[in-house]
Amino acid sequence: MTMKNLLALLAAILSISTLQAQAFLGAHYTTKDAILSNTLNPAMGIAGDTKWQVNLFGFHTDLGNNYFAIKQLRGIATDFDKDNDIQQILDGKRKTAHATLGFTGPGGFVRIKQNNAIHFGVRGKAVATFNDLNEDFVYSLYNNFNEILEWLPAFKDERASAAVNAYHEIYLGYSRSLNIGQRHSLHIGFTTKLITNVFNAQFVAQDLDFNKIVTSPTDSFINAGSSRFDFYVSDAIDDGFKYKFGINGVGFDAGVIYEFKRKDSKEHFVMAGISANDMGFNKYKLGSNSRSFIGNNKNIPADHLVTDDGETINLDAVLDTLGTKSIPTGSRKIKLPTTINAFVDVRVANMFFINTNFQFNPLSFKRGDAKANMPMNITVTPRFEHRIVSVYLPVNWNQYSGFNVGTGFRVGQFTFGSSSIITSFAKKQFTGIDLYLNVGFGKVAKNKKTKTPENTPEPAPVNSNATGG
Repeated sequence: MTMKNLLALLAAILSISTLQAQAFLGAHYTTKDAILSNTLNPAMGIAGDTKWQVNLFGFHTDLGNNYFAIKQLRGIATDFDKDNDIQQILDGKRKTAHATLGFTGPGGFVRIKQNNAIHFGVRGKAVATFNDLNEDFVYSLYNNFNEILEWLPAFKDERASAAVNAYHEIYLGYSRSLNIGQRHSLHIGFTTKLITNVFNAQFVAQDLDFNKIVTSPTDSFINAGSSRFDFYVSDAIDDGFKYKFGINGVGFDAGVIYEFKRKDSKEHFVMAGISANDMGFNKYKLGSNSRSFIGNNKNIPADHLVTDDGETINLDAVLDTLGTKSIPTGSRKIKLPTTINAFVDVRVANMFFINTNFQFNPLSFKRGDAKANMPMNITVTPRFEHRIVSVYLPVNWNQYSGFNVGTGFRVGQFTFGSSSIITSFAKKQFTGIDLYLNVGFGKVAKNKKTKTPENTPEPAPVNSNATGG
């Protein structure tokens, strides 16, 4: 593996930008669209007003980090200059990054009578996460990747973790409503998924050391100490990328929602729910680009690691010089990007609601275990919602990209928006951006009052003074 090939691979990983519980922020909670709301909680479709829906296609992309900031969004597409438009955040903090890209393919939702429903379809997902990186290490990789002698002088007992998990899923789910009196309902749902891999990679470094020792103006040495790392890459990219369909894992979603209805109405006053999304794993075979390494703790003359032009030699040669390199074989399991989601949705006035959603990752980073995980996210979304049109104003905090404000719209089952577009234009610099679009069609029930003894008209009184003819 050459340094150029590794740089290309890292660039590909960084550029991957999935439909997850965190996708479609703001628009993922609605009682008028079952396909999107079921990605948040598989009981949402049956709790809503959708009678049936067919999904055609959609996508979602999300990027967030605490190392790179874009100074200004205006004009960046037509006049991009890396040195002027991208700023490095050098604040001494450990660095993290997250990128997701997802596609919603053909799918459907069908309500059976009133209290049962099924949903099914296909989706594509990709999640890339970089966790707990040393700032000097990131700085050296970004600014001097091909010039190892220009790396910052030393890293000591460092750690790092990164993972990419890209896959397709075929899903099938069932949901049911249980009415508890006239104003109370309980909704439950679950989704089963079959996973087929596209690309996977995991990187774990422990006790990462790098020392540049300068003994004179002309003599310097590199010592990797007792550094250890494992870099696992799936065989999908061996001999060119060749996608092969096959079931490589399974996943599950499960959710429950409590609903308190308005008096004499089918419309809710309060909904509260909790769900676990993407529980499961997928399995991949290790490819020829995988590497394991243990440093030899020896001082290696720096000129042994560079060419006559001053660029770093072949990466495998560097590893063989600084320690012991091996190529792992076999297969690995990688967990799906599991999240726990809890929400409360309150009707404030006619057609005006406020939703609060909290997402966290129960499988967050642990030393020695690389996961492509989803970020912690808190979102508050005021929304105007009509059977035909909805308008969303999500205000959210994300652990990778910080505070953002966006907007979203729904017309029928056509949804588009961004949870960060407002701050992207308003901020002098921003560290994350997302965009989403989904297209489908279906039928939504009209809100009607329920017939109860309280609103059923009483029969007209009999006039006792009436006389027959």
